[in-house]
Amino acid sequence: MDMAVPTDTRTEPFAEGDLVAMRSVNTYGAHGEAVGFAVAGRVLVDDEDLAVVATPAGSAVRRRAGAGSGPNGRLVVPDDWDGSYVEDGWFGAPVVRVHRKGTPWSVWRWHDGVDWEPDWYVNLELPWARTATGFDSQDWTLDVVARVDEDGTWSVRYKDEDELAFYAGLGLWPAAMRSVIEGVGARAVASATARAFPFDADWSAWVPDPMWAPVDLPTGWDRLDRHDG
Repeated sequence: MDMAVPTDTRTEPFAEGDLVAMRSVNTYGAHGEAVGFAVAGRVLVDDEDLAVVATPAGSAVRRRAGAGSGPNGRLVVPDDWDGSYVEDGWFGAPVVRVHRKGTPWSVWRWHDGVDWEPDWYVNLELPWARTATGFDSQDWTLDVVARVDEDGTWSVRYKDEDELAFYAGLGLWPAAMRSVIEGVGARAVASATARAFPFDADWSAWVPDPMWAPVDLPTGWDRLDRHDG
C-alpha cells in the first residue's frame, strides 16, 4: 500500500443531484493500483471549498472479494484478493459525508428520516480528488468517533486501532506512514473535541430526502481514468 496523493482529473464540479462513485484507491500487491472499495452517492455540494455526498440506504457498494483476516476477520489483505468484487448494498440509515477540500479526513453522519443519529464518524483518508465518475481517496484504516451521549456530554474516541496495528504488523502500512496516520488522527480528535468545522456547521441543508431511491454506481466505477493518456 502507498500514500500517493490523487489529483483531480475532472476540473468541472459536479452538479447537485449528480450520481457518483466514492472510491478508496490503493496499491494491492500483484494487482497494482486498484479500487479497493466503492460506494454510490448523490452529490449535495461540490465547490472549491467543500464536497458533500449522500448515500441513500441500499445504494450500491463494491468491496474486494477474498478471505478475511485480522481483527474481526473482515480485512482482505492484498495476497487474499482475487481481483474481483463483492456486490453489496449500503446497510442502515442514509449517510452524508462532508469533506473540506484538502483535509485528510471526511466527517460522516447518519439520518434516520427524522433526525441525525448521535454518532459522528471521522474517516481518516487522503484528501478527496474529483474524477470522471466521482471522488477518489485512500482509506487510512484508523477512524475517530464523536458522540453526543444521553447526558448531553460530547465524547471522542478512536476506532479500529487494532486494524491499523494489524496492517502495520504485516508491513502494509510502513512505520513512517503509520506515524502520519496517527498524527492525522490526533488532529482529527482535536478538531472533533473543539467542535470545529463541520461539527459546528448547520447540517439542515444536507438532510437526505427519505424518498430517495438507492443509487447505483456509474459505468466505469472500477476504471482508474487518471492512468489514461
